[in-house]
Amino acid sequence: MHKILLNCDLGEWESREQTRQLMRHLDLANIACGGHAGSIETISYCHSIARDFGVKTGAHPGLPDGGRSDASKLTCEEFEILLRTQIEAYLSSGAKLHHIKLHGSLYHLSESRPDIRDAYLNFAAQQNCAIVCLAGGQVAYHAQSRNIPVLPEAFLDRSYQANGSLIPRDQSNATIHDLDLITRRLDQLATHQPITANDGSLINIIAQTVCVHSDSKNSLTILKTARKHLNAL
Repeated sequence: MHKILLNCDLGEWESREQTRQLMRHLDLANIACGGHAGSIETISYCHSIARDFGVKTGAHPGLPDGGRSDASKLTCEEFEILLRTQIEAYLSSGAKLHHIKLHGSLYHLSESRPDIRDAYLNFAAQQNCAIVCLAGGQVAYHAQSRNIPVLPEAFLDRSYQANGSLIPRDQSNATIHDLDLITRRLDQLATHQPITANDGSLINIIAQTVCVHSDSKNSLTILKTARKHLNAL
């Protein structure tokens, strides 16, 4: 059995009270930094709450259109400018940069495009920070080969397909709200067992951190349940 860290994407569209309530159950907070969401004010607020609860903070850069669009036409130069601009905004707020986790389509683009992946890893190495990325993915593999600290990530509130990819959000079974399923997944991950895909098949995922999205309809309940369950393991 190994320790699983809880992380959440914050500073997006949740209220300040919701930020505070979610933060108290976390190990890591991924703070939106002005791309898909967020501002200097929300970064600063999230970081101050994280400091109160002893939560490590990282930047969560994304595309400026909500992060849900097709990013395939993004050039490597555009990606580098986007990343640099948002990290500069994040740091200007006074927030500490423990890690970076890309948002939405950028997260997946770094897995499918070697040029984007390499630019991302070069930037993380310059910042001397860790990265949160897909467990078993290309980013994690190449980061580890370069001795860049990496936190392989799985998802508590998202359904997996048999090939290990997430079910697209526009499908009805994309998200998980059942607390029994969530605690079962935690058990599987904490003991290095395969997790269960939507069709009942098993997927081997070795993760050090699990994400709950702040915009999941019962995100606070999920995090409370996950924290209580992990503390009991």
